[in-house]
Amino acid sequence: MSALVALPAKKHAAEVAVEKQQLALDWIKWQVANHAYALYVTNVGLERVENEVGLLSARQKDVAERMRAALGRGHVTRDTTVLAESAYHESVQQLDTLQQEHLKSGQELTRLLGLRPETQLTLVSLSDEPDGVPPEAVSRGLAELGRRRPDLLALRAAYVEQDERYREALLGQFPRLDIGVTRGRDTSRIYTSGLTVSVTLPLFNGNRGSIALEKATRGSLYEEYTQRLRDAYAAVNGISSQLNLLDNQLRSARSLETVLQASVTAARAEHDAGDMTLPVFADQESRLLLQRIATAKLANAVFQQQVELCTLIGVSAIDHQPLQ
Repeated sequence: MSALVALPAKKHAAEVAVEKQQLALDWIKWQVANHAYALYVTNVGLERVENEVGLLSARQKDVAERMRAALGRGHVTRDTTVLAESAYHESVQQLDTLQQEHLKSGQELTRLLGLRPETQLTLVSLSDEPDGVPPEAVSRGLAELGRRRPDLLALRAAYVEQDERYREALLGQFPRLDIGVTRGRDTSRIYTSGLTVSVTLPLFNGNRGSIALEKATRGSLYEEYTQRLRDAYAAVNGISSQLNLLDNQLRSARSLETVLQASVTAARAEHDAGDMTLPVFADQESRLLLQRIATAKLANAVFQQQVELCTLIGVSAIDHQPLQ
């Protein structure tokens, strides 16, 4: 009889527990989906930087070879040649490091997608200017955070489940009524049957231990939910501030790149006319290529922060639409 009284609470708790597990699985799926996009962005960004460093390395190799030839003819000093060769070897080392990072990131993306290790992925290039997450998407995501993100919904479901278990513990403090059937047989094969009714009175503990435990667990889940919600708001605000800083740095980098490009164009004309030496012209070209590398790295950092922001507010990193 007592089991029937507590049955609704147990049934509801079991249903909510299944929902909680499904929501936890959905949160993992969301994270994997956006992490795959982040790896895609990383691979495309590394490929772009790798190409820029490859151009720099090839140019510096040509300059170093020409400096060695000029040194043999006595047209330049040894110091100038050594500087050119040092710059070339540094660019080679930088290129090797980038190629290793690119290989590692590509392998991680392949594993995440469940592809064979030898699979070669051809990734579509991204635009040079990252599309920022619309402010209205951020505002809407923050307003609906507790109703959208599966991890927060899972915690709410866990709270409801625990609330039902607390309700079940409360029911356990009342007298317990048990009804049963008894059957017997004597030596003359006469069968008897009857009903038994027993009442258990919780005179001493009143199920207080179970009630206190379930209540404390429910309170702990509530605190965890509110704390994670606060952490999410703080993380979104932090990334938004970081994105504002990175956006300003990226605009400055692109502006400087434009200035250097104009300077190199003018220097090339002077060098072709014989009014500028090769070391001076090569130095200006190297400055431009190094700035392009720095700009590409900044653009990739912006993309990464945008993906993280999208994950936090529960939208797709691709089109900024709410994740389902």
